[in-house]
Amino acid sequence: MKLSFRIALLSLAVTASFAPMLAAPAVKLLMSDFPGTDPLLIQWVVTLSSIFILPTLFAVPYLSGRFSRKSILIFGLVVYIVGGIGPSFVNSVGWILVFRAILGLSIGLVAPTFNALIAENFQGQERAKMMGRVTAVNGIGGAVFLSIGGFIASFGWRSVFLSYLYAVVLLILALLFIPRVKPAPRKTGAPAGKLPPKFYGIALLSGLHVMLYFTIPTSLPLFLSENGIGTAQAVGYFTAVSLISIFIAGLVFPLLTRLLRGAVVPLGLLLYGLGFLLVGAAHSVTSVGIAVFLIGFGQGIFFPLSFSKTAEAVPRDRITGGITVLLANIYVFQFLCPVFMNGVQKLLRFSASREMYLFLAAAMGVCVIVSLLIVGRGRAKQRSAAEAS
Repeated sequence: MKLSFRIALLSLAVTASFAPMLAAPAVKLLMSDFPGTDPLLIQWVVTLSSIFILPTLFAVPYLSGRFSRKSILIFGLVVYIVGGIGPSFVNSVGWILVFRAILGLSIGLVAPTFNALIAENFQGQERAKMMGRVTAVNGIGGAVFLSIGGFIASFGWRSVFLSYLYAVVLLILALLFIPRVKPAPRKTGAPAGKLPPKFYGIALLSGLHVMLYFTIPTSLPLFLSENGIGTAQAVGYFTAVSLISIFIAGLVFPLLTRLLRGAVVPLGLLLYGLGFLLVGAAHSVTSVGIAVFLIGFGQGIFFPLSFSKTAEAVPRDRITGGITVLLANIYVFQFLCPVFMNGVQKLLRFSASREMYLFLAAAMGVCVIVSLLIVGRGRAKQRSAAEAS
């Protein structure tokens, strides 16, 4: 494959990985400029796009049978630019949310199409290398862009949304270097196998860990505001720190799976719990920074684990459908993150977000104990089977 094609594909990776979070530095500013607005609506500025990814995500298999992948990408990127920069030109949270919904529709077009191009054009070790590079771009690229976004936030929330203009460069790369290939003929005949029940448990747990990670860009701004920690720019920097830790965790993930042999999940839960505990007890930028690093590292463990477990559980003839359902579940839980945080806080009558983070830390502690018991039981069964044979 040409180097220019590889570069274009790697560049497209950033549209799906951190596009919703790029708006995180604007949350605190929007709360100041729209004081009478429900905080939940302002938190949805970050996550609303996640739920609107779903219609186009499930439409892409249909569209791919009628249009070339290049055409889908170009249209998706044009819509991405409109949805990304649109909030800069409106004066109400309602209209901002409309454009965030448009952004979500565009991501639903771009993300599966770009992943399909990788699957179709790279095989074996080359595909593994390409996915490793995608992980690197997601982590480092996201950290850089969000750091820049944190700086741009000092000029106002409108400037944060204008930063989505970077997608113009992606559009140019797609126009120049993505080949236009005719859509493959649609297959008819034997129906595909069903997804196994075990997979739905994996998809549910995958959505839950992503929802907990998204407390950083959605609920952390409110926590910082309540406790007078940091500035509007700090949210972007904290999110960037979490992305760097995701990148590091992704690099060491194969080593961790070999060393821990099934105890990776308890480690991820422990990191989440320690991170939430540090946020709940934090009174300084340093404490929050360490906390988001731990939470990001946990997410960097869980995310590749979700996809590897899906590949193990789902038959080959249903792997594309399995990945689509997994992504859909992840995006739904991203959207539900503010609903969950606000709902639990009201249900348990917590007076501040600090109490909510301490509650999450306690919940993670219980989950660590349960997961260790499950791992222990699994290893006991393996020993029994080995002795019996």
